[in-house]
Amino acid sequence: MPSPGLRLAAALTLLAAAPAPADDAAKRRPTTFAVVYNQGYAGDHLPAEPEPFEKLVAAAKAAHFTVILCPYEPWRADVCKKHGVKLFVDLVAPKHHVYKAPDEAKKLCESLKGNEVVYGYHLWSDNITDATVAGRTRDAKNVREWDPTHPVYVGTTAMNRIGRVEGPDVFGYYDFHWKRGGHWEHLTKARGLAEAKKVPFLRYDDATSGIVGKGNVNRVGYTFATSVPFGLKGYLYHYAGPVIDPKTFALTPLGEDVKKVNARFAAVGDELMKVGVSSAVYSTPITKSAKNDPVPAGVPAGLTAVPADHWFRVAAGEVLVGQFADAEKRDVLVFANHNPYESQAVRLEVPGGAKSAEVFDRAARKWAPLKPDGKAFKFQVEDYGVELVRLVR
Repeated sequence: MPSPGLRLAAALTLLAAAPAPADDAAKRRPTTFAVVYNQGYAGDHLPAEPEPFEKLVAAAKAAHFTVILCPYEPWRADVCKKHGVKLFVDLVAPKHHVYKAPDEAKKLCESLKGNEVVYGYHLWSDNITDATVAGRTRDAKNVREWDPTHPVYVGTTAMNRIGRVEGPDVFGYYDFHWKRGGHWEHLTKARGLAEAKKVPFLRYDDATSGIVGKGNVNRVGYTFATSVPFGLKGYLYHYAGPVIDPKTFALTPLGEDVKKVNARFAAVGDELMKVGVSSAVYSTPITKSAKNDPVPAGVPAGLTAVPADHWFRVAAGEVLVGQFADAEKRDVLVFANHNPYESQAVRLEVPGGAKSAEVFDRAARKWAPLKPDGKAFKFQVEDYGVELVRLVR
């Protein structure tokens, strides 16, 4: 029998060889591009019986939603699992309120450790003031301790205080920029905070930026498409009326609009989750505004032109470009259209050359070779969509 010394040495050797435990923050990092269906939060606004709830979930799934925000019930989780969507647990609903019913919230979170149906925990989507920063930090800390396996989300109406809240694994904001302005300013702040804290961000935004059934799709799609180059990893619609008819469970006219928008992002969502925050965001000059009106040629205020000596150039097309890298250190460029109403024919040049180039085929949901046309790579960026190009230099 080995001596105690030999047994100790062997145990130490095994410990040294064992992989280090996974970092809790990495465990909690979301893996789903969150197209979140909700009818409001801080209460139970969805059907309280399994049959109508399942009809709603099936309709939401058909409209390309990937996540359902609601209070947790085991039968709701079963329905979500059946239809292949995640459940975003609302911890500001009364039954499991994160600070008004902390014992119940703790019990629930501890029971959900490792549950694959759960997207994460929704703690807030309202204005954060100087007085509430400490409370939101406390809530995030508590939930992380109760369940270290799912992300904690904190959202706010403004970008100026969310950075003071410690602990969220995902943060969010809204600005309703079509009505209030601030689009590039807030996105730049969100990207900077995401980079500094190494966490993704979502947007909680207007579902009715235009006239429903007419230009609404273009405007809403533009908001999210032009957010993706900054690192957007999902979105929630501000509730502005039913997307799904509560009696028939058919899509309403607004629901048909958001289905069209969602389809553009559901197709590329898995790929967007493989890249983190963009290392830079660049803009070409534009000659048309977001309202499709002529403007003097120039890079929009608040954005940065592609440097003259940069490794790529955009020789044609009015687009925004997010520069990312994937796990294999390949360059992934995400292009978004500056014009919500007209597709762009893009001409991408790589002066130093590229060993290979691929474009993501959204219909097939896979990468396809992108052959050079002379000295450039050519492709289309749809009116309110994004296109992904992957290069090896």
